[in-house]
Amino acid sequence: MAANGIVRDVLGDLDARLDHWKQTLVDLCCIPSISAAGFPPEEVRRSAQAVAQALRDAGVEHVEVLEIPGVHPYVYGDWLHRPDAPTVLLYGHHDVMPPGRAEKWLSPAFEPTERGGRLYGRGTADDKGGVMAHVAAVGSYLSAAKTLPLNVKFIIEGEEEIGSRNLGRFLEQYRAKMAADFIVLTDTRNYDVGHPALTYQLRGICQVDVEVQGLHQPLHSGLSGPVPDPVQILCAMIADLRKPNGALNVPGLYAKVARPSAKQLARIRKLPLSEAKFKKDSGMLPGVRLWGESQFSLLERMWTRPALTVIALEAHPFLGSSNQIIEAARARLSLRTVPGMDAGEAGRLIVKKLTTKPPYGVRVTAKINGTTPWWTTDPEGPAFEAARSALKAGFGKETAMVGAGGTIGFVQPFADLLKGAPCILMGVADPNTQAHSENESLHLGDWVKAMRSTIHLYDALARLPRR
Repeated sequence: MAANGIVRDVLGDLDARLDHWKQTLVDLCCIPSISAAGFPPEEVRRSAQAVAQALRDAGVEHVEVLEIPGVHPYVYGDWLHRPDAPTVLLYGHHDVMPPGRAEKWLSPAFEPTERGGRLYGRGTADDKGGVMAHVAAVGSYLSAAKTLPLNVKFIIEGEEEIGSRNLGRFLEQYRAKMAADFIVLTDTRNYDVGHPALTYQLRGICQVDVEVQGLHQPLHSGLSGPVPDPVQILCAMIADLRKPNGALNVPGLYAKVARPSAKQLARIRKLPLSEAKFKKDSGMLPGVRLWGESQFSLLERMWTRPALTVIALEAHPFLGSSNQIIEAARARLSLRTVPGMDAGEAGRLIVKKLTTKPPYGVRVTAKINGTTPWWTTDPEGPAFEAARSALKAGFGKETAMVGAGGTIGFVQPFADLLKGAPCILMGVADPNTQAHSENESLHLGDWVKAMRSTIHLYDALARLPRR
């Protein structure tokens, strides 16, 4: 993609103000905007206000913090001075994951620190870095060209990390603001450092909470032997959810799992991936073997197959523990769903498996704690061609077409609302980002390339007809 004179000027403005954009990102990442229960909601509100100010400073108009009672705030802003040009809706989120274990961070989670060309801190990549890629691109256009080539709308969510659980209520109240020809979401991962990607498929999610109870109260462990241990029983029940070949041992679960198309399999097999690099990027310890369905490739397992993770396990903490048989144990299971599957039905099958004929007659209760749908699209057509060309212009490398093992609840509802508007998913993370772990980081070189790609993207999308 050859840059025209205006785009060259905008890229020049971006380069001249990189320190400004980085400092804005650092300031945003100092705010612990954790949307999870048990953390101060006022910090999420403070984050929304800071994002709103960053939009205003960039020249975005009609900026407001959108409110729904009892919901973490969203941020909206727009620039709508091109009546004959298409409109792009730019999505991101300003809430972040909890920091995790403080002792595992090499620098404090909410004190962004630069090391080795990466910016470390919670939210640097997921997703404040993604939000700032668009803020900087818009700001540089309005600074250098005094205009944008198309109309833009920003919607920055405040509860993505807790599953966008109030998105339906939000769309009911504010759907009139959302009309657009394209959706661009910057909350996904590049294929590798320096290798850009467009994501065309996301797994869904279903959480199931399970409790095993065998006693009315804790019991002296001197009675162990005849008295069953609910903790061990729960662990055995969880282990029984997986077959020796790596498939999930839940009757009926695979009945509606869609097979990838030949075109999708060809895309997957085109991508280079060594097992050694995957293990290294994932932080697996030496000697630890991969698991899952071995008849499928690593990328197929992550992108096209259901998978189960234990994301919480409770019985009794180490502190205060004693020689007791604990009366009950609990776990939260996270099932990733794929095209063809209904998350609610999949959750009911897991509940049925767990509660049918419990071992030793213990009392087992299980319930679905929440679901988010999978999403997929056919990444062909003018909008995706424009995105591929823009990423190549910014990164100097062909774009990888990828699936993702994670879930973004925003995508399907907005695709439905905008009745088939192309959804372009690009990102600023990479395999070393560790987005939901300690030491989350952003590769600053790739962040600049993403901002440059975004400038090219606006120019390319502006040349496409309105829907």
